Amino acid sequence: MLIGPVPLTQLAPHPGVTGLAIGVFDGVHLGHQAVVRSLKGKVAALTFEPHPLSIIAPDRVPPRLTTLEQKVAYLRAQGTVAVIAVKFDEELRKLSPAAFVDEIGRVFPDLKQVAIGESWSFGRNREGNATRLAELAQTHGFTVKAIVPVMLEGAPVSSTRIREAISQKRFADAARLLGRSHAITGLVIHGDERGRLLGFPTANLSGVEQLLPPRGVYAVKARVAGNLTKYRAVMNLGQRPTFTSNGTDSLEVHLLDFDADLYDQRLWVSDFSWIRDEQTFAGPEALKAQITSDIAKARSVLS
Repeated sequence: MLIGPVPLTQLAPHPGVTGLAIGVFDGVHLGHQAVVRSLKGKVAALTFEPHPLSIIAPDRVPPRLTTLEQKVAYLRAQGTVAVIAVKFDEELRKLSPAAFVDEIGRVFPDLKQVAIGESWSFGRNREGNATRLAELAQTHGFTVKAIVPVMLEGAPVSSTRIREAISQKRFADAARLLGRSHAITGLVIHGDERGRLLGFPTANLSGVEQLLPPRGVYAVKARVAGNLTKYRAVMNLGQRPTFTSNGTDSLEVHLLDFDADLYDQRLWVSDFSWIRDEQTFAGPEALKAQITSDIAKARSVLS
């Protein structure tokens, strides 16, 4: 269940919740999962939308690893009964640590324990930290767990490490840090149907919010939102230099052994494996030959 995004001061009370995990949770990686799993009882997760840096320092806001829809799915998989998305705006930014905790106490009257990452900060000018949260929590009758970072290969698991791995096409490293494959989602829209004319119909994705890998051709797996069946596929990300480009990257996915209408459905794409860089071909026939080769390689990689 998703509640929000809504301003914190407008949240209705949620009695019965005894454990609350708080954080941005972009990626819901192994470290975030450890925060959630440290709690017992009826556990909820409280996150923030949009990313706080989009308000505090827009020039430093990182590309997303997960949409809100994905956050909900991944946090629910960790056993939460609800995900509450608090709208991060100037009002919340200026809220004092004490006022923030008062609101948490009001919204969750049966709260027994809160879990955060040990470096998490909150409140006006980031005045609140784990120590201050524990002090303020006493007034409302709950305790605080500050969870140390999960270490992997000698360094803390972090969203920054995951972004670096994806940007460098180190998808296996990203998967180890996430505890699953990185996945992007987008809405299938009508394109120019050039792929269909070439004999390889593609799903053109629009509205992708998450971090994309570098331009190129990839073996991937794809599934329709709400359906767990994954299909082997080939993804092309780039400006399609063989044909006239409008200067904007396109994202196309050709599903193998699949024949159904995907328009206006949301597609999840994951399990990336790099095949080749973007190339310019002499014409359609040369491109068709390369696509045939790409598909053969994708079948082998994903078998």
